[in-house]
Amino acid sequence: MTKRSLIIVLGLAFGALSADLKAQDAHFSQYFASPLYTNPALTGQINGNFRLNALQRSQWQTYDNAAYTTSSFSADARLNNFGLGLNAVNEVSGTNNYNRLSVNVGGAYDLSFKSNSNQHLVFGVQAGIYNLSTNNKNITVPDQYEPGFGATNPVNEDLSNLSVLSPDVNFGVLWFNGSVKRRWAPFAGASVFHLLQPYDSFSKDKRVDMRYLVHGGVRFRTNSAIEFVPNIMASVQGTAYNGIVGVNASYSLIDTYTSIQAGIGYRLDDAIVPYFGLGYKDFAFGVTYDANISSLSDVGNNKNALEFSLTYINRSNQVKKQFICPRL
Repeated sequence: MTKRSLIIVLGLAFGALSADLKAQDAHFSQYFASPLYTNPALTGQINGNFRLNALQRSQWQTYDNAAYTTSSFSADARLNNFGLGLNAVNEVSGTNNYNRLSVNVGGAYDLSFKSNSNQHLVFGVQAGIYNLSTNNKNITVPDQYEPGFGATNPVNEDLSNLSVLSPDVNFGVLWFNGSVKRRWAPFAGASVFHLLQPYDSFSKDKRVDMRYLVHGGVRFRTNSAIEFVPNIMASVQGTAYNGIVGVNASYSLIDTYTSIQAGIGYRLDDAIVPYFGLGYKDFAFGVTYDANISSLSDVGNNKNALEFSLTYINRSNQVKKQFICPRL
C-alpha cells in the first residue's frame, strides 16, 4: 500500500467514522459553558477578573470505531473595556485516534464601556491554528489478516502518522443590556468561524466550511433568589445545521455561597437535553445528557452523549454586578 493509497483509505475511514460531523465543527449541549467557542465577542465578558472553563463531551463510547470525545478549554480575562482569551478544542474519533485540534487566541472590545451605558456592544476576533492528524499505531490492513487467525501478519505498509496544519480566523459580535436594575436582561450575539477555511483532509483537497452561529436569550430575575434564562442557539455549516432551544433556572440558597441550577433543552431533530448544575463561591459545575430521539435511537444502546463542564470565575476584587448572559 502506497502512502497515497493510505491517505485515501484514512480519508474514507474518517468520513465513515464521523459522517454526522463531516464538514461541521463539534457541538456542545452546554454551549453557554464554552463561551469562547460560541462567540469570540464573549471574551472577557464576565462579572469578575478572569475565567477558566473546561468541558468534555463523550458519545458512542460502546462502539470502538465510532466513539467520539470532544474536550474544550478556555481562559479569558477582562480589563476595563478589553477582553483577552485563549480557547482550545480537541476532537478524537475511533480506535485510530483521528484528531482535530483547534487553538485560538483572541480579544474583544466593548464600545459602550467608557460611556457607562447599559447597552453594551462588543466585537471580538480570534486567530490560531487548525490541525487534522491521526495516530496510526492501531491500524490494521488487509495484508495482516490470515483466515481463521485474524490480523497476525506483520505490517508491511508505510503507516507513518499524518498531520495537516492550517491558519484560522474567527469573528463575533455581542449585544447585551447590563443594567442591574432591570428584571429582564436580554442578550444576543452572532459569530462566524473559519474565515480562512483551513484544510479538512490529509491530501489538502477539501476545506472546512465556515460556521455561522447566532445565539440569544433573556436573563430574568424574580423577587426571590430564583433566576430563569430562556435561551436559543442556532448554527449552519455547509449543509449541516445545529440548533438548541431551552431554559435554565438557578436558585441561590439563602445565607450560603451555593446555587442549584437545572434546565431542559431540545436539540432540533436530535435529542432532549436535561441539565443539572451546582455553583459554590467562584466555581460552577454542570452536566447534561443528550437523550436521543432521532432515527439514531434505533441503532442500539449508548448512542446518547454525556457532557461535563467546570467553570471558575475569579472575583477577588469588588466587581460591579452586571447581567450579561447565561453563567457569564
